[in-house]
Amino acid sequence: MEPQVSLALRRRRQEAIPWAELSDLTGLPPRRLAAAVEDLSRRGYVIESHPHMGLRLLEAPPSLNAEEVAWGLQVGRIGRRVECVEEASSTNDLAWEAARLGTAGSDGLAILAEHQTQGRGRRGNRWLAPPHTAILCSIVLWTPPAGAEPGAVTRAAALAAAWAIEDQCDLDVGIKWPNDIVIDGCKAGGILVEARPGPGQAIPLVLGIGINCSQRVEAFPPEIRPRITSLAILGAAIDRTLLARSLLERLDLAWRRMAEPDGLAAIRQEATLRCRTLGDRLTVVENGVPYSGEVVDIDPEYGLVLRLPGGALRRMPAMTSHVVPEP
Repeated sequence: MEPQVSLALRRRRQEAIPWAELSDLTGLPPRRLAAAVEDLSRRGYVIESHPHMGLRLLEAPPSLNAEEVAWGLQVGRIGRRVECVEEASSTNDLAWEAARLGTAGSDGLAILAEHQTQGRGRRGNRWLAPPHTAILCSIVLWTPPAGAEPGAVTRAAALAAAWAIEDQCDLDVGIKWPNDIVIDGCKAGGILVEARPGPGQAIPLVLGIGINCSQRVEAFPPEIRPRITSLAILGAAIDRTLLARSLLERLDLAWRRMAEPDGLAAIRQEATLRCRTLGDRLTVVENGVPYSGEVVDIDPEYGLVLRLPGGALRRMPAMTSHVVPEP
């Protein structure tokens, strides 16, 4: 497979690209380009060819392809290796299996699945998505930058996911504390960071990300439909391959920025600007005790800061607190 050809066609989907221009874009001579197009057709890509107008991608296979996702990614760590599977209990489970290989064998590995039979979200919630409708991705990360606790990683990942979605479609993406990606007030994605002890002093993290892409309303249980959405419901015609590539590049950028001087503070500032929870009146439970108040800030460790009715401020850590849903 020549992934540079399929990617060029994806980026200009529904638009014809002249043969000569496609040859320049991909760096392939005409004979090799023709062979690559024939190979893509055998793999299930529906490509319209016109002697004067050129080539146009009409349809691509439904599954993500690791060669396409990984080809030419501008990354230093996250996405250096990419694996795509049709089904998994959970991509986080596969990532933890890979983490047992140690740093050299797994650091930066990104695993994407078309379907999860036991996909999980925060606080034991299930993550449900029909096959081929979402980005379901987990990444193995070793030795996070100093100060990058799981809460800070969650914040950076949510920011990177917002960037990636905006790279691919004209939507205004926000973050709902602590781990939701929201658009027009509805959840479009989520983040789950898990940490477990590793050999020696190393502590690996597994970063799981889900983004709803092409689901229709009926794909979601009726009880959550008012609070959840997908990019397709919002009118975006998304290519999951291009979104997966943007996501890995943006995550890698956020990870590098966290290691820079004042990088954590810069990410915190930008993520706070996107926070859709600021100013809301919420009830938050910490260790079984409910607290109600106005959200006035997000602290450096990614805790929610509530102003209680008496005026006192209380920090609600992301790892031990959760918002009580509205009735």
